[in-house]
Amino acid sequence: MDELKDMERTYKRLFGLGSLLLLAGFALLIFRPIGRDASVVAGFIVFLLSFIPLDLARRTARKMAVVALRENRKA
Repeated sequence: MDELKDMERTYKRLFGLGSLLLLAGFALLIFRPIGRDASVVAGFIVFLLSFIPLDLARRTARKMAVVALRENRKA
């Protein structure tokens, strides 16, 4: 059961980080705070980088499901 709690904490952190990066990327693309061209380039890079923690969160969620199903079979 501790394994699931640790995975849940990891999932929440990764998902939060990915969501925050995604939001920051969109904000750079929409508001353009550092100039027109620089904001578009920076926003696009941050937007693409946000998919790394989001994909890791997806993989963690899949592992959590496998662990939960495995523990339910033993009970």
